[in-house]
Amino acid sequence: MNALRIFGLVLMVVLVITGLDYYQQDKKHEDTLSAGGYVDTIKARFANQQEVRDAKAAERDRKKRWKAGAKSFLPATGEGWARYELAANDNAAVKAVLAGYGPTPLISSIASPAELARLSSGGEDAMLRKLGETGMVYAKGEEIAWIDISLKPESVRNTLAGIALSRQQSFLAQVSFKEGFAVIDGVAFMEVNQDTLDPTGDFPYRKIIGRIGIDEEVVIRMHTNADDSTIHELLEAVDYAALNALLTFPSPVVGQGNSIAFNQQPAVADKMNRLYSEMVAVQEKTTSDKLSNLDVTAVIVNMVTSAGLNSEGLMDITGGEVFENQDVLQIGYGRALQLLLDSAQRQAALQEAEDVEDTSQAESSGFFANLKDKLPAFGGLSAIGVGSKDAGGGKSAKPVRVYKGGLGASCAKIGSGKRCSASGQ
Repeated sequence: MNALRIFGLVLMVVLVITGLDYYQQDKKHEDTLSAGGYVDTIKARFANQQEVRDAKAAERDRKKRWKAGAKSFLPATGEGWARYELAANDNAAVKAVLAGYGPTPLISSIASPAELARLSSGGEDAMLRKLGETGMVYAKGEEIAWIDISLKPESVRNTLAGIALSRQQSFLAQVSFKEGFAVIDGVAFMEVNQDTLDPTGDFPYRKIIGRIGIDEEVVIRMHTNADDSTIHELLEAVDYAALNALLTFPSPVVGQGNSIAFNQQPAVADKMNRLYSEMVAVQEKTTSDKLSNLDVTAVIVNMVTSAGLNSEGLMDITGGEVFENQDVLQIGYGRALQLLLDSAQRQAALQEAEDVEDTSQAESSGFFANLKDKLPAFGGLSAIGVGSKDAGGGKSAKPVRVYKGGLGASCAKIGSGKRCSASGQ
């Protein structure tokens, strides 16, 4: 009898809960929800919950892989190649790298002042252990390469230590002069040809660097004496799709089989690097705004509560005065890269046009002008001297490149091509 009472009570509770839930769902559907429709809402809600659980599981897995590092993604050795751990410093190739190739840990991979102190006091052995976590030495005959794949966590700009580290990284990136080397599976690789911090300015080796993402990044570095074909061979052996999947916001162009004509790769890499620099400038503008609006209480609280160089602390360092959303920056950068590569591939399809070189330059200039127009950190159009509103306050006229035929009196010939105004496009 007691079991029947308990069963009846449970049944009544279930019916009441179901009735309340049906009432709420019916209100959402403006009192038109049928019994079958209610069952469908239950299925949809369970499906949504499962999607949330799957997304959380995928993010936990990503964080686990990020924590494990990217050393396992270093290229495997091909025919004739051998690779060595940096700890094997009795090997001739490793000795050559340590003596003349200048391998250094990525600054952002140093997690805390305590680790920095250990590296400083631990001498060569401590530095080799740190370098060994992310890189290896490759050798084939006289050709030697140090390849390192490091993971740069999202910059912390909510503590003074984090801001200082971010500024240092930006400064070091700006003091070197680079030129486009290659675009491999959506990743732009640049060759450093001058470093203003180097007193001689001459490198006894070649420095190649590529990045996936912005702010939170996969950084691929190579120091080598090899020629172009060997460098391409090693870089093309990397699994960029797997590296891209380590990021919170993977790049939409990496690991997608994007193909850029070999002779166009250096120019496209230059454009991609310029885009990266423009977006870093956005970050630095926000950082400057933060420094101008520091809240003393928040600074002190964050100094006490943050753990290491990559910890944010508890409070907004400006007391809510300066808004920053790094997620938006990362997503926007990925979309801009997609537009840039799409534009490069369209230009490649026009290789036979007589003025293709002029077109490439004009479209590149227009791309970055339009990008700056959409980013408040750069100021408005008047601040950068690009375009203007018409007298009637309508949409600005957009120049369109014309290769064949004519579009009437609205077109004017400039050099070997035509420029037209197509309002509203």
